[in-house]
Amino acid sequence: MNIKRKIFTLTFFTAIIPILIISTITFSIFSKELKEAEKQKINLLNQTIEKAVQREIDTSGEILKYLSDIYTNKHVGFKDTKVQVNNEIRLKRMLYRMNNIAKLEKTVKFIAFGTSDKKMIFDNLAQEQNLSADYDPTTRPWYVGAVKSKGIYLSDVFIHTGTGNPIVTLSKKVVFNGEIVGVLAAMVDLSYLSDEISKYKINGTGSFFIVDKNNHILIDGGDNEKNFSYISKMDLFSKDHFGIVKDTPLGTKFYHMKKIKGLDILLIGSIYEKDLNSTVLKLRSYTIGIVLLTIIFILVVLSIISRSFDRSLNRLSYIIDSISKGNYSKNIDKLTEIIDEKNELNFIKKAITKMNYEIIKRENDLKYISETDPLTKCYNRRAVINLIEKEIDQSKFFDLNFSLIMFDLDKFKKVNDTFGHLFGDIVLKNISKVILENIKTTDAFGRYGGEEFLILLPNTRLSKGIIIAERLRKTIEKLTWEYDIVITVSMGVIENLKNDNLDTTLEKVDNLLYKAKNNGRNRIEYQKINIQPE
Repeated sequence: MNIKRKIFTLTFFTAIIPILIISTITFSIFSKELKEAEKQKINLLNQTIEKAVQREIDTSGEILKYLSDIYTNKHVGFKDTKVQVNNEIRLKRMLYRMNNIAKLEKTVKFIAFGTSDKKMIFDNLAQEQNLSADYDPTTRPWYVGAVKSKGIYLSDVFIHTGTGNPIVTLSKKVVFNGEIVGVLAAMVDLSYLSDEISKYKINGTGSFFIVDKNNHILIDGGDNEKNFSYISKMDLFSKDHFGIVKDTPLGTKFYHMKKIKGLDILLIGSIYEKDLNSTVLKLRSYTIGIVLLTIIFILVVLSIISRSFDRSLNRLSYIIDSISKGNYSKNIDKLTEIIDEKNELNFIKKAITKMNYEIIKRENDLKYISETDPLTKCYNRRAVINLIEKEIDQSKFFDLNFSLIMFDLDKFKKVNDTFGHLFGDIVLKNISKVILENIKTTDAFGRYGGEEFLILLPNTRLSKGIIIAERLRKTIEKLTWEYDIVITVSMGVIENLKNDNLDTTLEKVDNLLYKAKNNGRNRIEYQKINIQPE
């Protein structure tokens, strides 16, 4: 093997071996991250379904609280300090509301009221219950549980004997003048979740289903009876959150388990491992393709260099031949130019390392400065707008919802003109601090401009967004200030819709904010859509 071939063989392997090593390491790292990302996606879908279940439970609980307030005259619509209302009128008011709510709530099978004198009252949607003459509601578990509970009592999930659907019962005691006058109960039908969870697919093939503590499928979002048979004999309720890999005749399956708190039921997602790892397999194909293209590229480059190498060897041969003939001085200088032994790579490496550290430090400082409002220490306008834009894209990709609150300090110009801008700055800083202390870390709070602010609530429906906005509005109103003044805010609240973009989203919430101001300030206005309960 001549020197030229040795050099090129060495050069080829010197170039290709690092590429193979880097490709292997990169594939290993990214494949692990992709697998983890897919599992996180499953976990996100699990959380979404779990929230859908919890949303119905919370909504039914709020209904019972609302009906209890109707009976006890705590609800603002029936508050009457001048007229003494007897029990019969209270029951009529409550029954009227029961009937109206039962028509609106699809998941509530019926609402009933068991009185302390052992009577049962049902809404109009309740079918004939065929209760025995001696039926005593005060001895029933839902009644006893509510009496002992400080809030809402939640039963275990059970199968309704008439419909065969999974049912859960919520109940709440009604207390008037210090005495328990009865217990309200709502029977919630969870079978609607079959359509709900069937919307969610894992990589287009995997599906979800729900089982009870007896390992029976309650709700199926696909055709999972056979999928469940592979793990149905296992103790699935030993942990709150875990995964199982199981070999089946059609391939290895991955099961993701998530216990739904409070209901003692288990949400399971199942998918074949090959489908779960389909992205990783594509990455492997792409990596192999890139390596092959790199090899071809290296061979082409070496071919080009080969010609230049031949010219250099010919030149070197000529110079050496001249030296051998006694022409030393001039040709040694030329040889020195060709064969340069000086090496300053270590110095350059140290300089680049130091420069890289300084660049990263400056980038972090600039990022904080570019995203933070200097007065309130919350996000600035550009940062919060970017977060909203990202949330719009993510909500479309994952088919999720988010709510957006825009609020403005009422008559803030008058505060600045009367007490000075320094006091106005204190108001802005303290209100921002209170907001940050009263929202979740996953929420985003930013200053839109002047005394206008935005609060982004990811994965939150409009009904919950209104509740959060009202809580924040009251919290701000109760703050105490120098000069004994009261600071209030006006708010607009929206939920994103499927075709919304950034401009339409901001326009809608801004219009609602100004509607709140025009309607008297210190209030909330929200978009009029069919509100889905949180």
